[in-house]
Amino acid sequence: MVKALYIVGGYVMNKKLISMALTGVLAVGVLSVATPSVADARKTKPETSTDISVQRAPGESMVMTMSKIGTIFQNRFPNAALHSVELNSNDLNYGYKVVGYSKYHQYKMKIDVITGNTSDMDEGGKPKKVIGEIFNKDKVIEAAQAERVAKQQLGSDAVVKGWKIEAHEGKILYYMTMHQDGKKTVVTVDAETGAYVGQSKSSKLPPEPDQGFDGRKTNIIWDNTIDMGR
Repeated sequence: MVKALYIVGGYVMNKKLISMALTGVLAVGVLSVATPSVADARKTKPETSTDISVQRAPGESMVMTMSKIGTIFQNRFPNAALHSVELNSNDLNYGYKVVGYSKYHQYKMKIDVITGNTSDMDEGGKPKKVIGEIFNKDKVIEAAQAERVAKQQLGSDAVVKGWKIEAHEGKILYYMTMHQDGKKTVVTVDAETGAYVGQSKSSKLPPEPDQGFDGRKTNIIWDNTIDMGR
């Protein structure tokens, strides 16, 4: 079985390691490019080899901006506008889940966080409503700003585990899934103004230890340090 390897900032990593490293950078984008300014990704299969280069400036986050996500989506579906974009850490297969609408169709796409590769593309039927259900990729705040608003409400120790931006009935909102003290809270932020809107009632998280590199149960915190408690 041939595994895909990625060269990021001079380090050779497989997809699982990159995905796990991204657990702590869902929104703020701590993982960044130093030099060179191009993050190269190579996927090798028995029958073919493809080199893909995603242009990034030195120090730029590996996490894509909303404008970049929207551009990739609209290059494939030029008649559509964004309805929602979602990123979460429920599995080790990080990708932006994008939904868009045109007048006559609904479109879905997954965009790889690292390479920008697209997959799981789907074209559906006519949406029930378009007006008030789409947004301009260049006129909303980034997830990092929405995360800061969420932390202002909950405290700096809250950790973002996922987010979704969605247009509905004329409102464009971020839903930030935050974990803190063994509980989950969803904080809602206005995606146009950055204003705090509200938050859900906190719910207790089930005990689900992370899986380590070697498959053993570990407690891994992806930050400046790694705490491995076996």
